[in-house]
Amino acid sequence: MPYKSYTVYDDPDFFKQYNQKRKRGDSPNKAIEQPIIDALIGPIAGKKVLDLGCGDGKYGIELLNRGAANYYGIEGSYKMAGLAKENLVNYPATVAQNDIEKATFGQSTYDLVISRLVLHYIADGKALFEQIENSLKQEGEFVFSIEHPIITSCYEAYHQEVRRGNWIVDNYFDSGERVNQWLGKKVVKYHRTLEEYWQALKAANLDILEIRESKPQRANFESSEEYRRRMRIPLFLFFKTRKK
Repeated sequence: MPYKSYTVYDDPDFFKQYNQKRKRGDSPNKAIEQPIIDALIGPIAGKKVLDLGCGDGKYGIELLNRGAANYYGIEGSYKMAGLAKENLVNYPATVAQNDIEKATFGQSTYDLVISRLVLHYIADGKALFEQIENSLKQEGEFVFSIEHPIITSCYEAYHQEVRRGNWIVDNYFDSGERVNQWLGKKVVKYHRTLEEYWQALKAANLDILEIRESKPQRANFESSEEYRRRMRIPLFLFFKTRKK
């Protein structure tokens, strides 16, 4: 039975493997995703932040150390939420263990809402975008990253037993559920085209300020071979939006 959304992180074997993988020096999350998220967020001083799918909370610590006024993280996995609460115990932060599709965020509460590599697990993106817009203060910003749609379109290349040399893009315009074999577990994700993300954000009354496609920067990689490999295909897609 494939795991839905955050539930895979509560599997002990997956949880262990995932945390080990994130510690790699050339991890795409560290070398590609975070530098772009940091650039899109920009100055954070004095801002009240909501983080949807906050994981272990360590990024919340970074934002608070950079001057964020307050941090509220929502995390579905009880293992991840437990780590986040431990990591943030001495900071002006709150962590709630809850499904972000079921949680309520408040109205006109946050200066910034972020979500890092979470929304491709969400079945109903339109409803979530509308709730995010409602939770933002006037001209508040929503910044998020997802797996790039050319990745989510087809996970067949992930099932190969050797290091990937080529990627397969297929069924791109057939939106909906996909099953990804990841770290030994079957995980349900949701594919949407770039156009569908754009339309859903516009429908939620969010102005799209910037789109990024995760072009790697050589300075962020220890290995030149890994850098060249990551130049072949965009792993992530980023949006920066603002409430009208």
